[in-house]
Amino acid sequence: MLFPFLSLPLELREQIYSLYFNPSSRLERRENGGGQYRFDFDILRVSKQVYIEAQTVWRREVHFVRIETPWPQAAWIHAVNHISHEGLVPIVTAGVSGDTFRYHHGLVQITAPAYGGEPEHTIVVLLDDLHLFCYVWFYSALNYEELNHHLRVSFALQDPYYPADPKPIPIALQKKLLLPFGKVKELDEVTITGYDDVVKEELEREMATPYDSPQKCCEDSAEFMEAGDRVLSEGRPKGALELYFKAFHAIHIIISGRLRSVLADHFFHKSILEGRYKGQTGTTVRIILRIMLVSRTVNAYLKLEQWEEAAFWGIRSIKIMRNTVGTEFEDFLVEVAGMLDSGLLYLRTGIAMKKMEENGSEELSSYTEDEGVGSSESLFRVVGKFLVKHHRGLIHKELEENSVKVPESVFLFDLPRDDRSDVDSMAPMSHVDAEAEAEDSTGTSSTQAE
Repeated sequence: MLFPFLSLPLELREQIYSLYFNPSSRLERRENGGGQYRFDFDILRVSKQVYIEAQTVWRREVHFVRIETPWPQAAWIHAVNHISHEGLVPIVTAGVSGDTFRYHHGLVQITAPAYGGEPEHTIVVLLDDLHLFCYVWFYSALNYEELNHHLRVSFALQDPYYPADPKPIPIALQKKLLLPFGKVKELDEVTITGYDDVVKEELEREMATPYDSPQKCCEDSAEFMEAGDRVLSEGRPKGALELYFKAFHAIHIIISGRLRSVLADHFFHKSILEGRYKGQTGTTVRIILRIMLVSRTVNAYLKLEQWEEAAFWGIRSIKIMRNTVGTEFEDFLVEVAGMLDSGLLYLRTGIAMKKMEENGSEELSSYTEDEGVGSSESLFRVVGKFLVKHHRGLIHKELEENSVKVPESVFLFDLPRDDRSDVDSMAPMSHVDAEAEAEDSTGTSSTQAE
């Protein structure tokens, strides 16, 4: 017996149509983010009444933005891959099918007159994903300071369904279509047509606001991190994680679940001339902050007893640190990275692995083939290469807080520093740690807090 669908109240039928067209259920995701939407319109064939009702919901809830670019074909293929795959921006359509797409409320045309670049290629994105596209553009402009100086952009608003007799577009929808581009600054020229003056003026104000400097990004990150430390000390690890992720975001490292995108590297290749990091380069400070933030993130996951998350974060960063060896960047790390936070990263990751071993975690198998990080003991053995005997109290505190027992001999405190593996030697001690070891070598005891 067929279900009497049309006997349901219209309000309930519209909710069903809304679920049917829900973009999140129509997205073919890629492993590292992004993807492409595959909408299904078979429901429109059921009956004329269903067609009219479903179409009304579709037009009311799903909106598109058409973006035309001047990129040549070879670069275009790379650009679509970058925007959809690396940029975490899902695509509705592109290329030839994008050129014929007409159901967009917002049209964005990008030209580069100085290079003869006309908008010959098209990307169509969902309005809900427009902010992601603008972030990709934002980070590209940070990396290549001259990029936007050569671009002219025009924004046009339209009613895609009633072009002969267009209906007024609500201000709220106009803002969603236009204001995400406030992150795109220093353009050669901007033209806006069809939008309300209030919306245009708001965009102009946003575009006129300069980018945050590397100094401000680093200082904002440090402030978020310190706020996270305070929240963690109050016994609120979830709140601390939120602040640590904001600290990552401040230095243009985007966290989405287990995905981490490190963006705008070139932007930080500048000297900081004032403030708390005066005399250092943005790259130097950013790397130090990354190590400190990862160590704290692992700690927060330990407090939440999410051992797998703690291990994943720690091991990923440890592998990145080790893979850096053998490059010119190794010398840079040796000069700037902090021993204390590097040691705590190994210690806390080892604790997470120990807990996984005790609980028989299924994720252990994904690390067994990774040399040097496949077991808790292999991680603990590296701790003594970063932390000195002076830090025994701190190590014992971390172990006790997580109810983990490890023989002190595992930490290899007595291993001569000259015998340390190049793979595990990330950096010399900080000034504070150097003084601590000097005192320790003379028999003087002192205490070092995290």
